[in-house]
Amino acid sequence: MTEETNNENNLQRYELVYLISNKFSEDELEPITSSVVKLIKDNGGKIILEEDWGKKKLAYPIKKFFNAYYRLVEFDLGGKELDKLDKHLRLADEILRHLIVKKKVKTEEEIEQEKKIAKKIAERQEKEEVEQEEKKEETKKDRGKASMEELDQKLDKILDETENLI
Repeated sequence: MTEETNNENNLQRYELVYLISNKFSEDELEPITSSVVKLIKDNGGKIILEEDWGKKKLAYPIKKFFNAYYRLVEFDLGGKELDKLDKHLRLADEILRHLIVKKKVKTEEEIEQEKKIAKKIAERQEKEEVEQEEKKEETKKDRGKASMEELDQKLDKILDETENLI
């Protein structure tokens, strides 16, 4: 087995979420995010997905900041290189916090199974919504009938009272 195929087999799928300090403007974020991506690629990683989650309020202040820019990167990387990435992210001043999680790569079978389950759930929810709408319509009709009957009874009572007065 060659060294290159061995490296391919040792790669794991990871997910990195990191927070960038809000002292930077939107324009200044690009060099920071590109440096993180470059670091992953320089260590032999392969970027699968990048997402910008935008600026959000933090649950508690971190390094006296109340807001941060959230970023997500999904990538394949070897275990030894992961330590280098983690150390670099910890030392970076512009990154407030980061979290790297090992992610399970799903097979085609698992993806198809999840799609089937999601479809069944959606159908079930749609059916329940239709049933709830039908129940609401029935209760509206029932309320209308009950109120008409009550009005008739009250009208009869009023007419009886007025007849007794005459």
